[in-house]
Amino acid sequence: MVWGSNEDRVPHIPPLNLWIIEGVVADVVREIARQDDLARDGKFGDTHILPGGPNADRLIVLVEEVGEVATERDEARADQGTPGKLYEELVQTAACAVAWASAHLEGLEGKTGRSGVS
Repeated sequence: MVWGSNEDRVPHIPPLNLWIIEGVVADVVREIARQDDLARDGKFGDTHILPGGPNADRLIVLVEEVGEVATERDEARADQGTPGKLYEELVQTAACAVAWASAHLEGLEGKTGRSGVS
């Protein structure tokens, strides 16, 4: 199963595989839960990404994760990377972004008269 229809495919860009996307999303959800458990155990101090944290701290956490993606990409390019590490860092980065977006929407509920994004 792929994303999009046959009509909108660009010949040099393969379509995204929905089965893979679903697996990645499941990994991101598990990572959010793992990070939440670590935060509740005190690992992150005051820089947690879930509801209650200031946006400035969330940005610091997200940028730090993006930096780890860049570092791993550079190491992989130099054939010094660890197999699977880039994926792990991408999932951690996505988990930070999704958790922040979720916290943002939770903060908007009741203020906009709707929840979620349309």
